[in-house]
Amino acid sequence: MKAEKIIELIEKVCPKNLAYSWDNVGLLCGDKNKEVKKVFITLDSNITTVKEAVEKGADMIISHHPILLNGIRRIDYSTAEGQMLKLLIENDIPLFAAHTNMDTVKGGINDYLSKLFSLLDVKILEQHTDDKTAGLGRFGKLDKSVTFGEFADICSKTLNTHVRAAGDFDKIIKTVAVASGSCSEIIPTAKEKGADVIITGDMKYHNMIDMTELGICVIDAGHYPTEICVINIFENVLKNTDVEIIKSENKDIFKFI
Repeated sequence: MKAEKIIELIEKVCPKNLAYSWDNVGLLCGDKNKEVKKVFITLDSNITTVKEAVEKGADMIISHHPILLNGIRRIDYSTAEGQMLKLLIENDIPLFAAHTNMDTVKGGINDYLSKLFSLLDVKILEQHTDDKTAGLGRFGKLDKSVTFGEFADICSKTLNTHVRAAGDFDKIIKTVAVASGSCSEIIPTAKEKGADVIITGDMKYHNMIDMTELGICVIDAGHYPTEICVINIFENVLKNTDVEIIKSENKDIFKFI
């Protein structure tokens, strides 16, 4: 199967027009006409995951996080980015990324998180296109109310990670918002929509203080734990093709000591 056909399958699920304007999605390096027998799926695209793809004989990489997000003016082989691009080009490996289009689309990462927490009556937190079925973040109701302290424990176990939790631990939680990755800017919207708690990642200290002072509880579950499910989504999209799927061993960069 050609890389172009694989791209068509993924973009049918998460169209490029659902990505934010600042994002860098689509085929970011390589030949769309490359014949692909083994496709490597990953959350991160960096020197480590590209080396893994090369070692495992992958013909193409499908990643959530894009390369070249901030642009590039030179390819310097002494840098990790330069080494990564050199590996991709030398090994003729096309790299395709579905980033904020996969975050926002119906059935994407945030819907996956909503299902993980068994949320009911799920709605979109913030729309940014004319597609009313897509948008950043989700919010919905729990089947049974719990305290924030209890919910923080549930979150830790559900995502299999340590979490940082801020807010009133005795507060009753009924409505939950999820916003994968790094979405602190959407917390006021979650509060306006009636969320008692939001799960996101990459929260800064003072930002955590400011947001909890709005009256909403905040769980920083980390960037990786809230997005690693994208590998399962990619796998599901490609499972009925004739290509071999290689799931990256992509680990969280953070370790808890």
